[in-house]
Amino acid sequence: MARKANGQGHTYKVGNSYRTVIRCGDHTITAMAATAQESRKTAKEKLELMPNILSKNSLPVARMQIGDYLINWLEEEHKHNIAHSTFKRYQALVKFHINPVIGEVALQKLTATDISSMLSHMRQGGQSPRSQQQARAVLSVALSDAEYKGYIMVNPVKKVRNPQGKRVEISPLTLEEVKRLLNTYAGTYLGARLHTALICGFRQGEALGLSWSDIDLESKTVTLHRQVQIVNGEQVFTELKTDKSRRTIALTDETKAALRSHYGLIETIRNRTQGKWTENNLVFPDNSGGFRSPKTDYADWKKALKLCAIAPKRLHDARHTAATLMYSQGIGIETISRALGHSSSAITSKLYVHNAVEPLRSAASALNRMLATEMT
Repeated sequence: MARKANGQGHTYKVGNSYRTVIRCGDHTITAMAATAQESRKTAKEKLELMPNILSKNSLPVARMQIGDYLINWLEEEHKHNIAHSTFKRYQALVKFHINPVIGEVALQKLTATDISSMLSHMRQGGQSPRSQQQARAVLSVALSDAEYKGYIMVNPVKKVRNPQGKRVEISPLTLEEVKRLLNTYAGTYLGARLHTALICGFRQGEALGLSWSDIDLESKTVTLHRQVQIVNGEQVFTELKTDKSRRTIALTDETKAALRSHYGLIETIRNRTQGKWTENNLVFPDNSGGFRSPKTDYADWKKALKLCAIAPKRLHDARHTAATLMYSQGIGIETISRALGHSSSAITSKLYVHNAVEPLRSAASALNRMLATEMT
């Protein structure tokens, strides 16, 4: 096949698909599609973006190192697609674990062996399997983007197995413990907060970012569309990161009553400030109407457990509890996943409800009835 001129390309079949390759100076654009026409169209679209790509990168792709690419990609592109806390975590992984080991490897020469070596280095340095998984994940997304843009032919992370670790057993509260907490704190500031955690399964940031305008007590629904996060040392509202995180859930009668009572408590606190209240319309504000500190929120959770003679647990275990309680009552995984705002029901099944025994007992009872009928 004759070599194409610079800026042109050729298309050839790969299995049941077609790949178009276009050279542009030191850069190579590639595109895969089901048809040759679609492959050429996608490649040309990428080529049109090349001036913008080149303006962001001082080095041509052929000489670009993986470290430079990761930093630029994370700061200029991926930062805007993820939560701030996730960005900071990825930034730390790149700075302290990925780049020190493979940062000087040329982007186009990075191999699965290089990535496996980096993960091995993390393991030997005492990093948890979870940290290794996150490092592989950020590399996978970054290099998939590089593959799409034509920087590399194939994403090498695809050939690297995900590090495995022991499953961390969750520790949900029992139904008796949930009732004890809710009864003990009924009518107090913490009463409604416990409902949002243990019954609704809200994340801490979702609860602390909840506004009264998000709640419709008449229809018994709450709409979640934002959260509170610490960004550069300050608490601010941020959007929930996925479409499924943004959701509307139905309230139980008890939770509705707790929130109605809570509204009166907030009115009392506001009146006591004698004009020093900052109105943010928050459901769970601090004593002056501002954001409630996550540390204070967690400290109150620990005190509540201690007062009710319940073993210490993470605040996030309240979310596990909500999922497990729903599952124990025969509520389907898909419905629980929607209530919790998970991206897929597989996450719900894997993380939250694997130890709920009631559905298994119901299944055993059903089999008992079937067998008893067959035997008679």
